[in-house]
Amino acid sequence: MQATNDAVIRNLLIPFVRNEHSGAPDTIYVPEFALYGGANRADYAALNGESHGYEIKSDRDTLVRLPEQADAYSAVFERATLVSAIRHLSEARKIIPSWWGIIEVRGELDLRLQRVRESLPNPAPCSHAIACLLWRPEALRILTNLGLDKGVRTKPMDHLIERLAAELPAERLARYVREALRARGDWRSAARLRQYDAKPRSRATRSSSRQTDAENNRQLSCLPN
Repeated sequence: MQATNDAVIRNLLIPFVRNEHSGAPDTIYVPEFALYGGANRADYAALNGESHGYEIKSDRDTLVRLPEQADAYSAVFERATLVSAIRHLSEARKIIPSWWGIIEVRGELDLRLQRVRESLPNPAPCSHAIACLLWRPEALRILTNLGLDKGVRTKPMDHLIERLAAELPAERLARYVREALRARGDWRSAARLRQYDAKPRSRATRSSSRQTDAENNRQLSCLPN
């Protein structure tokens, strides 16, 4: 069987995902979708009535980072799917949550993708992580529209995130965030212009040293001030 790499699978995945979401013509597709300010990235994401993240594991990849990646995906996305070479599937199934879908890379010379497990709704998304996807004007606009902006209008972004996470259940917040993301247009290029002014809440599975390095050194590619 041909050894796969990220680029080979990605070229197969893009039309595959677009076909899966063909019933939602207003879907927005985002490669390299930043999670936790860029500490992790979804290889591909589809945003429509739900957010769906896709993680690629080719023959040339390892599963060393998959536990952390699964944690980040599970905090943010309403659905998630692993897209994996056959050699990783047995071990990967032990790592990803049971609600994740699985797409298998099959074939010898003529590679193809086959969905072998459907994704299910995320049973426990994280409101804080979802709010971290917003830009400051977007976060403030949501709070203002809901009458929740008192005392935070001039505060740093982390205060807005905390207010959103405290006041809105994850399902409702996710709906507002999806609408904001879909309305951005060329949001990826614009996002590189600024750094985020808050430190996303760390996930329990990350060591404190890795938290410090990631929080102090990374630039957020989706969350400017």
